[in-house]
Amino acid sequence: MPDSRNPGAAARGVAARLRVSECFLSVQGEGPSAGTPAHFVRLQGCDVGCHWCDSKYTWGVSGGREIAVDDVLEEVRALGEAPMLVLTGGEPLEQSGVYELIARAVQLWPRVEVETSGVLPPGFRDPHLFWNVSPKLSSATARAHDTWQHADRWCAEPNATFKIVIGSDADVAEAVKLLEEHGIPAHRVMLMPEGLTDDAVRAHARLVLEACQAHGFRMSPRLHIWMWGAKRGV
Repeated sequence: MPDSRNPGAAARGVAARLRVSECFLSVQGEGPSAGTPAHFVRLQGCDVGCHWCDSKYTWGVSGGREIAVDDVLEEVRALGEAPMLVLTGGEPLEQSGVYELIARAVQLWPRVEVETSGVLPPGFRDPHLFWNVSPKLSSATARAHDTWQHADRWCAEPNATFKIVIGSDADVAEAVKLLEEHGIPAHRVMLMPEGLTDDAVRAHARLVLEACQAHGFRMSPRLHIWMWGAKRGV
């Protein structure tokens, strides 16, 4: 696995271009860094197809706009100061130029987080790079199995946290079974309540809390849903 260098286009002297849905300045709403001010680059394109996705506008690979890596970085840094960059989607790892963006980003921010379904394996490692891996359950998508196929490789990443969306007792049971099958330790797992509105998140929050207490997991909030609901640019 490449360490602190770009394994892709930059190594061949070719500037990568990406399809970007949006860039914005907000706070990280989920995962281990929830509440931290952050720059966001939301990449375009995803075929995982979760029914509860809050950014379905990113699914089409022809959506958004094509932009060079240098221009993405210049655009997002012009938004203001933040201690962290979050790369999200869509599914960021489906774009071949993403590793050039990551390689540049870890030199500019003290912490870079990548949100991924885990449908593709990791291809870069750096002490400033952190992965929020969100494999799916069968209630979310017909492609749930695909998002667990590289779980062992993701578990080998020291900076990877597993974030599972929960909306029912059946989801809890399936998540516990899969985590045990793949040997993912409880301290690296966060459960997050499903919901695209504050009311829906609250409705599932008690279930998630009880599962975390029972199994030693952590609970992830959805601060952006609480603050703004499911909308762009937050």
